[in-house]
Amino acid sequence: MYNTKHCVVFNANQEIKRRTSGAYRFANQLEGLGWHVTVVDWVDDWPEHDLVEYLDAIVSDETVMFAWSYTWMKPWWAGYAIKQIKERYPGRKHIAGGQQYFQHDIGLDAMLYGYAEVAVPHVLNWLFDGGPKPKGKDILGGLFVDCNTDYTAMNLGDYGIEYRDDDYLMDHELLTVELSRGCKFQCKYCNYAFLGIKEDTSTEVALLRAELIDNYERFGTTNYIIADDTFNDRESKLEMLGDVVQSLPFEPNFACFIRLDLTVAKPKQLKLLSRARVWNHFYGVETFDNKAGKAVSKGMPSERIKQGLMDIRKHFMTELGLYRGSLGMIAGLPYETPESWQESEDWLQANWSDQNWQWWPLEISLDTNTATTSIFSREWKKHGYRQITDEARINEINKKYDRTHGGVQHKFDDNSLFWDADWADIGQATDFVYEVNHAYHHNNIKKLPSFHMLNHFPFHTPQEALELTVRYDDDNNAGSEHQHATIIQPYIKSKLKGVSRITDLLKSGAGPMLLGQVRTSTQRELRNDKLWHKLNCPSCS
Repeated sequence: MYNTKHCVVFNANQEIKRRTSGAYRFANQLEGLGWHVTVVDWVDDWPEHDLVEYLDAIVSDETVMFAWSYTWMKPWWAGYAIKQIKERYPGRKHIAGGQQYFQHDIGLDAMLYGYAEVAVPHVLNWLFDGGPKPKGKDILGGLFVDCNTDYTAMNLGDYGIEYRDDDYLMDHELLTVELSRGCKFQCKYCNYAFLGIKEDTSTEVALLRAELIDNYERFGTTNYIIADDTFNDRESKLEMLGDVVQSLPFEPNFACFIRLDLTVAKPKQLKLLSRARVWNHFYGVETFDNKAGKAVSKGMPSERIKQGLMDIRKHFMTELGLYRGSLGMIAGLPYETPESWQESEDWLQANWSDQNWQWWPLEISLDTNTATTSIFSREWKKHGYRQITDEARINEINKKYDRTHGGVQHKFDDNSLFWDADWADIGQATDFVYEVNHAYHHNNIKKLPSFHMLNHFPFHTPQEALELTVRYDDDNNAGSEHQHATIIQPYIKSKLKGVSRITDLLKSGAGPMLLGQVRTSTQRELRNDKLWHKLNCPSCS
C-alpha cells in the first residue's frame, strides 16, 4: 500500500526535555498506511539555520503535509512556527493532534483532539483523496475533530511504537510505553479521556516484550514512563509487566501514575510493583482533608493515606533500595480552607522531604470545544464555585500564575474559570502555590519529582540520584546546558549528518531527479502494521 506522499512530523516538549511519544505513534500509523514520514524532534530547540538546512534537504514535491504533535507545544510558539514553515514551503496541508485544547487560529487545516488513531485515516482521506468530510466543527480556521467523542480509539490492544534508525535515540534517554487506555475511576476534577472504564484495554504480553527488547537491542533503552492514566487499576496488568520484566536480559526502570488509595487498600500490589521495577510513582493525593476528599470521590481517611505512604516507601527501599514518590496536591477543592492547605504542607515537610510533592491551584476549564472536561468544569456551580468577573482581581492573580502562558497540566487554557467559593478563591490558591514553590524548602530540600528522576538516573549512581533536589533539576533540565549537551545537540548533529549527502547535492545544483533518488526512503514492515490496516476506513484508499 506504499504511495509517494511524504509528511514531516514536528515534535517539541516545551516543559521538560524528554522524547514524548505521540509524534512517533502518528508516524508509525502513517507508515502503516504507506506514507514516507520524517520526525523532527525538539524542533523549538534547533538553531534556525540548522533547521532550514535539514528541512531543505528532506522537503520535496512529495511532501504534502506538515504535522504538529501539539500536546507539549505552546500555542503562540506553534502559530509562529507554522507561519514560518508556510512561507518557506507553501502549498502543504498542516494538521495537529494531541491532548491540549485548541483555542486559537494558528494556521491548521485540521485539529485532532485526543487519541486520534481511528480519526487519522478519515482525515487523510478527506484532505488528499476526495473523501467525505469527517465529523467535526469548522472553527479556528480549520476542521476541529474531537477524537475521544466521535472517533474513539480506546481498546486497540496494541499501543506500541517502533522507532526508526533516523530517530537517533540514545541509551540514556527516557521513553514512553503505553500498556492500556482509560481509567476505572472518575474523580470530579479530572479532565482525562475515558473515565469510569470497566473493560480491560491492556496490550498483549508478546507485543510489550517485543517493544522493550527492540528498544534495548537497537538503542540501549532501559528507562520508561508508563503513559497509562492509572497503572495499578488492574492487578493483572501489574502481573503482566512483572512477567515481562523478569524475562528481559536487562533491568528496566519505570515511572507511572499510581492510585494511592488502591495500593493502600490492596497491599499485595506493592510486591507486584517492585517485581516489575515500577518504583517511580506519581500519586494524585490532592488533599489530606477528609471532607474535601469525599467531595471529589476520594473517601479514604487521610491518616490511612499518610500511613500508606510510609509503608510504601519502606517496602521499596527494603526490596529494591530505590523509590521515588511524588504527590500531586490541589489547593481549592470543596470545603478545604487555606489553613488546611498549610497543615498538609507542614506534614509533608516533616514526613516526606526525602521524596517529592507539588501543589497546583484548582483549575476549572470553561472550554466548550471538547467533551473531555472534568465534572467540575461541567458542573462547577453545583459544587459551590462562583465566577470572578473583576478584571483587576484577575490581573492580580495572573501576576503569579498566568494560565494563558504558564500552562496547566500541560494544557494552555485561555478559557479558565477564575473562581470564588465560601472556603477560598483562586487568588488565595494561587498565592499559596506561588509561595510554596518559591520557598527554600521546595527548591533545596525536596527531592526530584518521579517523572524527572529517570532523566538524570543514567548520569549518577542510584544513591546519588535519590539525593538530587528540585534545585538540581531546575538547573539541569529544560533549557539547561546539560540537557542540550546530552540529548538535543547530539540529535541535531546526527540528523544533519544523515542528510549531508542531500545537502551537498543541493549546494552543487543537483536536479530534482537525482535528489529524488537520494531522498527515497526504504519502506519497512512494522510490528503494528496489522493494527493500522484494521483501522483504515472502508472508503479510504
